Amino acid sequence: MTSANIIKLIKRFTDQYGVFVTWIEPEKIVNSRGVETFTQNNLMKTAKVLLLKDKFNPLQVINTGIIGLGQNYTRYILTLPEIEIKKDLVITDNHEMKWKLGVVDWFDIGGIPVCKQAALTEVS
Repeated sequence: MTSANIIKLIKRFTDQYGVFVTWIEPEKIVNSRGVETFTQNNLMKTAKVLLLKDKFNPLQVINTGIIGLGQNYTRYILTLPEIEIKKDLVITDNHEMKWKLGVVDWFDIGGIPVCKQAALTEVS
């Protein structure tokens, strides 16, 4: 598996099954001293991402011999590396549900980042 193959896989599934999410981010400007600062203005950002019920792992072996109660109700977000997501960001999905992101994990193959992933918690 190469990084280009995984990126193509994620792009294909995002185009087919992805949903648009929105979030509010403070606007960054460079002040007169050349330092980035945040303004009072908020920008509405939108991106198409994958919302999954299982954690994505390209090397995961699926074990079908599990017996008993082993339910995991955690939702996950999977994005391409150019989408800027971070911990504690609150996003709104296409059903107007609000989700708070957990710790953002990323995958890289050969030093090339291929995707970002985070657990989601529903908030009101």
